[in-house]
Amino acid sequence: MSPSIITTGKSDEVFVSSSPIPSKNSAPARTYTLQEIASHNTADDLWIVYDKQVLDVTKWLSHHPGGEQTLLRFGGMDATDELRAFHDNWVLEKKLPHFVVGEVRDNENVSELVRDFRELGEHFEKMGYYRVSPWYYVWKVATVFCIFAMVLLLVFVTQSTVAHMAAAVLLGIFWQQFAFVGHDCGHMSARTHARDSINVPYLGALVTFFNGISVAWWKATHNVHHAVPNSVDCDPDIAHLPVFALHEHMFSSLFNKYHKRVMEFDWLARNVFVPYQHLWYYPIMAVARFNLYLQSVLFLLSRNDGHSGRTMLDSVAFLGFFTWLVALVSYIPGWEERIVFFFLSHAVAGLLNVQITLSHFSRPIFDCNKDEYARYGGDFYSRNVISSLDVACPAYLDWFHGGLQFQTLHHCYPRIGRQHLRKTKPLIVSLCNKHSLPYTAKSFIECNIEVYETLKNTATNAKKWSPLIYESMCAQG
Repeated sequence: MSPSIITTGKSDEVFVSSSPIPSKNSAPARTYTLQEIASHNTADDLWIVYDKQVLDVTKWLSHHPGGEQTLLRFGGMDATDELRAFHDNWVLEKKLPHFVVGEVRDNENVSELVRDFRELGEHFEKMGYYRVSPWYYVWKVATVFCIFAMVLLLVFVTQSTVAHMAAAVLLGIFWQQFAFVGHDCGHMSARTHARDSINVPYLGALVTFFNGISVAWWKATHNVHHAVPNSVDCDPDIAHLPVFALHEHMFSSLFNKYHKRVMEFDWLARNVFVPYQHLWYYPIMAVARFNLYLQSVLFLLSRNDGHSGRTMLDSVAFLGFFTWLVALVSYIPGWEERIVFFFLSHAVAGLLNVQITLSHFSRPIFDCNKDEYARYGGDFYSRNVISSLDVACPAYLDWFHGGLQFQTLHHCYPRIGRQHLRKTKPLIVSLCNKHSLPYTAKSFIECNIEVYETLKNTATNAKKWSPLIYESMCAQG
């Protein structure tokens, strides 16, 4: 097969790749059909497939750094592209052979679309796009802490109410920008070398200390979100009942596999929130940070819930955040001014919640009650393209969006360094056009309008919905 070639008109943006999938050390003696493998899909007996190799990850489940849920979602299934997206080649080549119990007997049926996206990922590897210049993040981190220094200066040195309100705005911007850096580190996309030794617990604790959101909680939810985006009963990032419902499917009180409970479409959802969710959207985004605090607390206090990553260090860092925040706010004179400072800073930080939800809220929702990959919206690349919305913006606003504006590229190749996202975007757009995938990019204002309309349409349907209608739809006979 001749190599695929995609060009954007730049000399360093020519993509030529025909390299094979990484070779295996040896062929295991036993072979299994896909039907046989599919039966090994529980926490007590968990197999997944990588590059035609059958892996028994049952004993590894509770030790997986990405949490149990990401493995369980693909129990008995082929997870080749999911594993490649989140792990370096050297990790796969070194670690996976320990779990191999056999090979897939069936002939491999890889679509041209998947082959092209895999080759594009190999091209990114060769071009060094999974690494960044060390000076890139030196500048980013220095800029972020300059913002924090301005906050401290305005609070501790001045007595002006206007200066204190400016400090509140800057504190919200600091949280937003520091979250972007933490997001990059969490995806291992802030490294200068593929084998960089990153002390994840210490780095995570640092992010938790300054940002106030448990990194352990974030990783547990975010990894699942990336693996099965917009899956109606699996993706935690769209499971917001009783406040938001993005699709009529959510009216039926679905059992959420991430939260391991039924997300009730209860009285509050039916009468207070969902029918007016388009009106609630921005006010709730302004205070959504408080929910993240609550989720962090619940996560850190829970045990044996199938999520790993909790450390005492993360808990101490979480308490440390509130220690410095309380000390900062208490230095401001007068309770009225303190309250305004506190809530203004959190409202500004709520911009990040808007940016996060813009990426997916208006995109199609996938029904998980399907066979094989169809339950998650198709193959890894198709589901991530379809469920993502990019923000079209000039380069001088990249700092404001923190890489989230290139959501499609980020979801398909989450390890790409932020500094490479803009120049690699044309490549994925070209592939989407070739395979008629609905790549979508709109201005920030247009994205907001689209999310508003999506919430409004579902709200309208919620006003018409009743349990009797739902039961009659499900009736048989």
